[in-house]
Amino acid sequence: MKKIIYVLFAVSILFTACKKEEGCMDTIATNYNPDAEVDEGNCTYGIVGGSWITDSEVVDIHMVATMGGMVVMDSTWTETETNKDSMESVIQKFWDNGDFNSWDNNNNLVDSGTWEQSGTAVTLTTDTVMVAEIIQVTKTNLEIQAVGSQIINDMGIDFDINFIVTVDYTRDENGFTFNNASKRMGENRSSIISKKKIKNIVKNINK
Repeated sequence: MKKIIYVLFAVSILFTACKKEEGCMDTIATNYNPDAEVDEGNCTYGIVGGSWITDSEVVDIHMVATMGGMVVMDSTWTETETNKDSMESVIQKFWDNGDFNSWDNNNNLVDSGTWEQSGTAVTLTTDTVMVAEIIQVTKTNLEIQAVGSQIINDMGIDFDINFIVTVDYTRDENGFTFNNASKRMGENRSSIISKKKIKNIVKNINK
């Protein structure tokens, strides 16, 4: 009887010693386990890790134009941009130290600042402050949405513009691994939507 107990005890010790630790083995995951030897398939992801390449920008716009207190236009429409050469900001990088940078399609730095996250809300502080909501984030994709407004006067007409910007990204895991960003280039640029873009919308309306 004692021999059987000893054998069972030895088998138990051997089984425990041979058991491999399970966990997430993806280094860019938020729950990465460096000691894991077996991937448990339970990895979760955030916006830190690699860089984000913009695939599309969709802007839903509601514009009310008034002149002398009289409404001359009240319109709603959607603009979609997928041409990276036409985007002011193409590459986004959220550094784990709270820094933020973005580059255009030619890798010119166009915006820099800081970011912080609370739940699904991400606050970007550059020349202005923009709060974006994370709709979804995975190992490969990110979708964010931002709501904003702008009031512009052009040729005596007041334009009250409300917009919702939805941006889809693909993660480049090896993108910009070192934070050696130089001085930001350009003026009045924003990582989500810029005053320049809003003014262009107004000019197109006036044509």
